[in-house]
Amino acid sequence: MTDTPLTQESRNRAAAPAMWSRQGPYLLDWASFGVLVDDLADQVRADGFVPDAVLALARGGLTPAGHLTCALDVPVTHVVRVRRTADDSRYATKNPPVIDSAAPLPLGAGQRVLVVDDIVGTGETAAVVLDHLAAAGVAADDVRFAAVVRNHQSSYVPEYCAAVIDDWIVFPWETARESTADCRPFPAALRVRT
Repeated sequence: MTDTPLTQESRNRAAAPAMWSRQGPYLLDWASFGVLVDDLADQVRADGFVPDAVLALARGGLTPAGHLTCALDVPVTHVVRVRRTADDSRYATKNPPVIDSAAPLPLGAGQRVLVVDDIVGTGETAAVVLDHLAAAGVAADDVRFAAVVRNHQSSYVPEYCAAVIDDWIVFPWETARESTADCRPFPAALRVRT
């Protein structure tokens, strides 16, 4: 019997925590993405939160933040890059989140900020971003978090979330660099009903 060399993905899969069922990733298509982000916009409106600015967490939060900026008619979008993994492979090992942004945020006291990301895994990124905003003078009460999806094992629940998942997800903007042959369709049943 010949040993098969481990690929980076198989090493990541073996080390993956229980946050993923590892049944094969979900594929979120553009139409389903649009429905989920519209759900987020509806949640923000229903809550009565009127942001002065949207803060996109790059890279995953860029696309949903752009959509929410238009849907909520928020004129200002800022971007902060938060790094969690050494690479973008499936089930990649998570490191503590680090703000990878040199420019200071043009935000301050009295501004209401909607922070947008594609997924909440543990909530550690939200904590780091909240600290970053506090350093800029933004009060915690003036910040809300929106995520397209949240991992079912996350103890952190953002104020606005459109779906809860139990496995890796491939977002529509990732299909150019990621194989989707083994992906499952994203089931509508995972949507959070508000």
